[in-house]
Amino acid sequence: MKEQTIYSYKLLRRFRWRLAGWLFQLLLIGLFPVAASLWLKIPADRLMVTLAVLPAIAVSHLCLFRLYARLRSHHPQTTPDLLVSPWWGAGCRHPVPLRAYRGAEATVLAGSLFLAAAVFVWVPLPYGMALLWGTAVLGLPRLLALLASLRQPPHCRVKYESGSVAFLLTDG
Repeated sequence: MKEQTIYSYKLLRRFRWRLAGWLFQLLLIGLFPVAASLWLKIPADRLMVTLAVLPAIAVSHLCLFRLYARLRSHHPQTTPDLLVSPWWGAGCRHPVPLRAYRGAEATVLAGSLFLAAAVFVWVPLPYGMALLWGTAVLGLPRLLALLASLRQPPHCRVKYESGSVAFLLTDG
């Protein structure tokens, strides 16, 4: 039988993206057609259809995370809260080191922004702007959690939970 180690974790901080965060994101997404209509001189109701690119952003977040986690052998998993999670259902089964968490989140943020910028030149201007704006807005939970991780000790671990990220410290 293999030797097994059982770790006890102490919760350092839990970063939750609650209703206020969702409402802030919805407000920012709703402001896009208004601001873009003033800038591009296009009626705002015609710009509402450009918000159809938002699901593509969520898919890019999920694919980039799974690719990074798989390459780093962190056993990625897609959770059932796929559509209501600020991380779009991306996570790992077990707590990961803080360095791996930062790498994954930075890769997803930079990769999705790079993909949006690459697609921007191939789509009409309103759709490209919606893609860039949506990428920035939908990346807010990841960015703020990444910034919160900078205040944690370097040897802590991170556990993806339903609607939150927990920063843990091992006892052993």
